[in-house]
Amino acid sequence: MRNSADDWNKAAKDFKTVFQLGLNDYNAAIIRFWQDEGMLPPGARFIDIGCGVGKYGARLAELGYDVTLTDISSEMLRLARENMARFTTPWAVYHCDFNDASPDEPIFAGGFDLAISTMSPAIHDLATVKKMSAISRAWCFLARFSEWSQPFRDELMRRMGREPRPMFDNMQGDCEAMISAVREAGFEPKVRYVEYNWSDERTPEDEAEYISRKYFSGEDDSSAVYKSALAAAKDLAAGAEKVRDEVMTKVAWIYWHTKG
Repeated sequence: MRNSADDWNKAAKDFKTVFQLGLNDYNAAIIRFWQDEGMLPPGARFIDIGCGVGKYGARLAELGYDVTLTDISSEMLRLARENMARFTTPWAVYHCDFNDASPDEPIFAGGFDLAISTMSPAIHDLATVKKMSAISRAWCFLARFSEWSQPFRDELMRRMGREPRPMFDNMQGDCEAMISAVREAGFEPKVRYVEYNWSDERTPEDEAEYISRKYFSGEDDSSAVYKSALAAAKDLAAGAEKVRDEVMTKVAWIYWHTKG
């Protein structure tokens, strides 16, 4: 996963759109898991590292928890502040690259009952696992994609005359590396694999913009890429107003207690 502030700033609009749809079944299941496993006792302090626009933070604030949100993207955090503004329970946002942040910074003082990082490159190696563990007084939780299938995307790319490109490289290897990092940091990881499937409906124009930005950003002729993607999306739409892009994944939930 890339962790460029510019890339995440550009993606913030998509995250806001998803936020406005509300929690899906997967999001609700992950919160129930935290509660059932005792990671969120009454009055718990919660931190989301790589929070996006605050999807989990908003739900937990609604439930009365003390929420802290951090992200590398200033635009994500601007939207997160908007989404959190209605809550009177304690909450804070903090703009930082977690690579450079110190566990001794005031925002982390007192520690958290649950520190999470879901689908984010913020926690990506031994050093960031140790730092995450240092600010947790109980639980840490990571969610990483381990498998990904997206047939519509692959066919669209083939019709563009391109080889299908994956969303992430070596997902299973990434999961194994994170599990190893947790062990190397001195903790015993637990792992649960969960299916997570969804579909996105977009106009051909929106699909072409999404594909161009997500998979071909930085290529020399961005206009030509977009035109090629739009032609392929319209072809696949076959006259319909929107295309349906289905995604089937498996997610590794990696979690550990920092006190043994």
